[in-house]
Order: sequence, then C-alpha cells, then structure tokens
Amino acid sequence: GTQAIRFGLNAIKNVGLGAVEPIMAERDRSGEYRSIEDFCRRADLSGVNKRVMESLVKAGAMDTLGDRGTLLGNTGRILSLSQREQRLRQTGQSTMFDLWGETVSVPLPSLDMVAGEVSKRERLGWEKELLGVYLSEHPFSPYVSKAASENTTLCGQVDAEMEGQVVTVAGMVASVRQLLTRDGQPSASVMLEDLDGRLEVMAWPRVYAAKKELLQEGNVLLVEGRVKLRGDRVQLVCEKIDRYPLGAEAGSGPLLQREDVPPTALESQADTETAGARRLVINLSQTGDEAGDVARLRKVIDTLKCFPGEDEVSLMVDDGKKVFNLKLPGLRVGHDQALKQRLVELVGEERVRLEAGD
Repeated sequence: GTQAIRFGLNAIKNVGLGAVEPIMAERDRSGEYRSIEDFCRRADLSGVNKRVMESLVKAGAMDTLGDRGTLLGNTGRILSLSQREQRLRQTGQSTMFDLWGETVSVPLPSLDMVAGEVSKRERLGWEKELLGVYLSEHPFSPYVSKAASENTTLCGQVDAEMEGQVVTVAGMVASVRQLLTRDGQPSASVMLEDLDGRLEVMAWPRVYAAKKELLQEGNVLLVEGRVKLRGDRVQLVCEKIDRYPLGAEAGSGPLLQREDVPPTALESQADTETAGARRLVINLSQTGDEAGDVARLRKVIDTLKCFPGEDEVSLMVDDGKKVFNLKLPGLRVGHDQALKQRLVELVGEERVRLEAGD
C-alpha cells in the first residue's frame, strides 16, 4: 500500500549488468537481504569492485541495509568480508552461518563499521550525479512554500507572453555555461530550475563580474530580470542576483560532490592482513541440544566482541562425525589472560588455544 519509484540498478552510473545480476538472482532465490552481514554472506560480489559498491551506496540502492554515509565509509571492509565468505564456500569450508541452517537464529559477526554522516545536500548531489535525477527529493523542495508566499514567479511559468516584463524568480542553479561577448568579456548562461520547470538566465558582463561566485551548480538563488525572446527560447536577462533566502550564508551551497572518500582505519585493516597476527582457536562439540548449542555459541561470540584486537578467530565444531573449521573473517580479537579466562569458563581450558597466524 506504499507508493514507490522503481529505478533499475543497471541505470546507475558505473554499475553494469554483470555486477548486479548475481545480486538480484540470489535475492529472488532466497528473499530480501536482511542486513549488511547477510548481504556479505549471500551475495556474489565477484563482479563488484569498490567503485561499483560506492555507486550502489551513493545512489541509495543499499539504504535498507544501513546508513548511506556509514556504508560508504566502509565499502572496503564490506567487500573484504564478502570475498572471504566466498573463498570459504569455494574451498568447501563451513562458516558460522551454515552450521545450523537457515531455520536457527545464529549470531552474525558484526562488521563494527565506523559511523559516517552525510548531509541531505550531499546525498541529493550523489543521486543527480549517478541517476541523472533527484530521486528522494528536489533540493529546491524546502524553499517552495516560502517562494510561494513571497509571490515569486516559478521557472516553468515564465513564457513568451511575458516578454518585456520584469519578474523575480527563485530557483536552483542546474548548470552554468561560460560565454564571451563579442568584445571578449566573460558572461554566462545559467539554467535555473525549481519543481515546476527550467528557465535560462543570461548574466551579462556587469552582473557576471559582480556575482560570479554565486553562479555555481547547486546554489539556490533569487534572480530579478527582464523576460526576453531569442528565437523560440525564453530567457531572463538578469539584473540582480542574491542567495535565496536573502541573507543565507555561503555554506548553504553548492551541492557537494564526494568523488573520493578517504579510507577509514577499519577499511584499511580489511584490505591488508595485519603483520604478526595470531589465531585464537576455540573447540566446541555439537550436541543433541540444538537450542543449548546456539546459546553457547552466542555467549562465545558476545565474549569475543568485548575484546577487539588484531588476532583472528577460528571455531572448531565437532558434530560427532566431522570437524568443521568455522573461520570468523569479520571478527578480530585481542587475546589476553582476561579473554582466555572468560572463554575457559564457557568451554573449558582444554578447548582454547592460541596459534601463530599464517
């Protein structure tokens, strides 16, 4: 019963069919992805590089799995966990996700992502860049009511019948084209838009020289000028330009473009193996008490999360017929006496050991 807009993933800039078809196939086969960890476990991301992942996140395709800014700042870690899960499947190794099947709620290893914040303007800028449209809302939306109350003219309302009239228009700069007059003076053709339409605004040398710092894509402006016809095109020859609303600070625009995101500490850790890392091995025995086995595993995982560090973790689970090596690629710990004591209390001293890493 909720209205929505469908936008094909293949239409996102930098994203192709080869990257998204396996993701969609798994979703259609086994249902919606429930979390970012579930996505890493199930989706085949062999055709997805960091640029593709960033584009999916920026465009909003993964909003149901986490905050857009946080996911963007941790794309390297997301891809690293997915790649490790895929390698384990390909080599026939089990992971903690597979142990008791889909019907039992097994704790997932948290990615422990570094939180990241993005502004609404930044998010809308990404949508325009990658989708070609503002999908979630138009940047001018917050100004519509104010503009209407002040009797400013909408961009889409300026037509040929208004030739010669002086009008005041509020809108957002959609594009700027630099021009030179016949005598070589700089000027500009500015495309102004609101929710109703677009209007070409001509800023000739005098106005351009005084206000060129305002003529940047994403800025919301109040423009006063005279309507002119040039062939079949309607233009507004600008006389005055100000930020809108009047008195707005420079920080209100333009829309930010975020092409390169510095790697976070966690992302860098995911991309490279830490020198000298050790491996903590914990042995568990699977019993006939399925609920008890899951509860014990939960306690072990919760305990490990309380001791973050650089050491790898492996769970060796014996079901009576075969021993499963359950590596936890999304979880690293700092082994010390306190952690060892906690684990000994849960599983016994003979079931906990520390080994040199690979």
